[in-house]
Amino acid sequence: ILSMTFLTAQRSESSKSKLLSLVFPGWGQHVIGESKRAKSFFIGEAALWLLYIGGKNAADWYESDYLAFAELHSNVDMLGKNYLFYVNLGHYDSFEKFNDTKSRKRDIENKYEEGKGLEWEWDNLNNRIQYDEMRIKSAIYDKYAKFAVSGLILNRLVSLIDVIYLERSNMKLETQFY
Repeated sequence: ILSMTFLTAQRSESSKSKLLSLVFPGWGQHVIGESKRAKSFFIGEAALWLLYIGGKNAADWYESDYLAFAELHSNVDMLGKNYLFYVNLGHYDSFEKFNDTKSRKRDIENKYEEGKGLEWEWDNLNNRIQYDEMRIKSAIYDKYAKFAVSGLILNRLVSLIDVIYLERSNMKLETQFY
C-alpha cells in the first residue's frame, strides 16, 4: 500500500525508476545514473537472497536428518506428526515418561493415547540430545530464512524511498517572479 501510494503520487514519467526499484532494488538508481548506490543495493539484495536460500536449505537438511535420526533411534514413525510431537520427542526419553510427567502435572488432556502410533523409546540419552540439537538447528535456520524475506521487502522499500529522494534532490525548480 505504501509503495503504491509513492508511485501514484509521482509524475508518470518518473514512476518507471520507482517501479524498477520495487522489482529489483538498485535498478531504479542505475536508471537515473547513480551507479554507486545501485551497486550497494545489488550487493545487499544478493546477500539477502543467499541468506534466504542457505537458511531454507540448511533447515530442510537438518529437518530430514532429525526425522530419519528419530526413526532410527527412537523406534517411532515420524510420518504425519506435528511439530509439538517433535519437541516432546526431544524432551522425553520415552512415551511412558512423557505421559507420566503429564499425569503428575495434572495435564491429562495433553497426554498421548496408546495405540495411535505415538509411542517411542530412545535407545540412549545421547541420541535424544543429538536429535533435539538437530531439531533446534533446523528451526534456527528456518528463522534466518524468514528474516531474509523481511530484509528483501525492507530493501525494496528503502530502494524506493532512495530513488524518490534522489529524483527530488536532482530536480530543478523553476521560479518566476511577477
